Amino acid sequence: MLPLPNINSPLVVLKDKAGNVIASGTLVAPWNTWFQQFSRQASAVQDFSSTNPLTVNNNGTVILTGATTVSLTRGTTVINLTGERIIPVSIGDTVAWTGPATVQFLGAG
Repeated sequence: MLPLPNINSPLVVLKDKAGNVIASGTLVAPWNTWFQQFSRQASAVQDFSSTNPLTVNNNGTVILTGATTVSLTRGTTVINLTGERIIPVSIGDTVAWTGPATVQFLGAG
């Protein structure tokens, strides 16, 4: 993990022709949050037991192994994902499958 600089440190410095500092600027939200994602440690893959169907409460990726059929429901839309095993999901999405499956979740951070 890379260290994150102090968000109050100047990002830009404005100098006059003589080289004197006349102004400086720092990052403001949401830019500081956006840059912080590059210095965080990646989320670990979590194995878990789940009822079928699974309704997720966190953005991330569901990884299914061994399922016969797979579907993703987002709102009122149902998508057949049979053959897919790595499925990006958002809060409120439901993933359903048939057959015995190993379910893993990789959080978005």
